[in-house]
Amino acid sequence: MSPDVKERLGKIAAEMVRDGMVVGLGTGSTAAEFIKALGSRVKEEDMIVYGVPTSLQAQLLAEEYAIKIVSSNVIDLAVDGADQVDSHNYISKGGGGALLKEKLVDYTADMLVILADRTKFVATLTTVYVEVHPLAIQSARRELERFGIPVLRTVKGKGIEQGDQVFITESGNVIFDVKTKVKNPVAMEKSLNQIPGVMENGIFTKESIVLGRPVGAPG
Repeated sequence: MSPDVKERLGKIAAEMVRDGMVVGLGTGSTAAEFIKALGSRVKEEDMIVYGVPTSLQAQLLAEEYAIKIVSSNVIDLAVDGADQVDSHNYISKGGGGALLKEKLVDYTADMLVILADRTKFVATLTTVYVEVHPLAIQSARRELERFGIPVLRTVKGKGIEQGDQVFITESGNVIFDVKTKVKNPVAMEKSLNQIPGVMENGIFTKESIVLGRPVGAPG
């Protein structure tokens, strides 16, 4: 996604925020543009906005822009990016490694807004990210093979066979990147979370407003 597109989507989403709202702050470069745009509104319009960050990255950026950080079970609006968006607006997220907190915040929100450019839109989701407790790496891998080809994520993406280190999330877990074709996102989201040791998966089936879908994109 070009910087201009990210900035434009971020500004559009920021205009949806009202004074006094509790807002879920997504992780990633596109969500960062939303945080910046929201911070500008907070400063220019003397707004009070409370932010619930999905990662340390999001928290630090929000604090830089004078957005008050809170921990809340009541979230008016969450804004996040996406790795893939299918023809029914089901989402695949987790490429940035913050999917557990993103899922918690995004699903708690009364309204979820997803920012994506034309490269994110697909007919069918083809990669699913699964966060797993470290003690369940081997057993979860075997179960995940029923759904596709699971690859344990490493820091540099070279694989542990090449001496690379396993990627650890802020929650202390590991992530499997599962190559697959998601025919039924709702069913697969539920099935993956029934695997012992799986903390969360990156299929998002919650109803959302998707900004950025171009004419002619799938769906």
